[in-house]
Amino acid sequence: MTTDVPVLHATGVEKIYKQNAEQLSVLRDLELRIDVAEQVAIIGSSGCGKSTLLHVIAGLDTPDQGEVSLDGEVLYSLSDAARGFLRAKKLGFVYQFHHLLAEFSAVENVAMPLLIARSSTSKARKAAEELLRKVGLGDRLTHKPAELSGGERQRAAIARALINRPKLVVADEPTGNLDEETAAHVYDLMLELNRELGTAFLIVTHDTRLAARMSKVYRLSGGQLHPEILDR
Repeated sequence: MTTDVPVLHATGVEKIYKQNAEQLSVLRDLELRIDVAEQVAIIGSSGCGKSTLLHVIAGLDTPDQGEVSLDGEVLYSLSDAARGFLRAKKLGFVYQFHHLLAEFSAVENVAMPLLIARSSTSKARKAAEELLRKVGLGDRLTHKPAELSGGERQRAAIARALINRPKLVVADEPTGNLDEETAAHVYDLMLELNRELGTAFLIVTHDTRLAARMSKVYRLSGGQLHPEILDR
């Protein structure tokens, strides 16, 4: 599904790091477009710049050249405050390690982004409960992270990423800390939520079997993204 305004559009992006007297070009004239509800995977060797790319896309690391637009707004033309507000409203994040707060329950963790956005406690809790039920954790609402399995913690992290109904969820090795079976279940969940909610997903992963389940796959090499065809 495509629209005139992509969810994400990165064009001519370059990122250079200085190492002593040398310059390391990590991203070179990079292009990426993600449309509404698209599922995109990025693969590549360790150290090729995948994390740098995610930071630039997320408005966390200014590119040396090029532009990144999120839902039609140019990220790096905004003030830090405005960029942070746009990121909180339009982007969700899932990491390899869940980053749930240990002292809070699952429902409190998931409700946190809404509370930070000054939603009422009752509204935030209701939305968190509904989303946790959707990801199969309706009977684990009051459990703290230490009381959840690895797969349950990651499902809670996905629910937290979706609580603001973002346009795009960026996932950095979201199953890298899980066994193969649990990882497959987590990917099933993300694809299901992609279909139900129309949220686009950008996933960085080393697992080519899981990447192959996305609608588009790119390999990051030489600072650029190259279309990749994987066995399904």
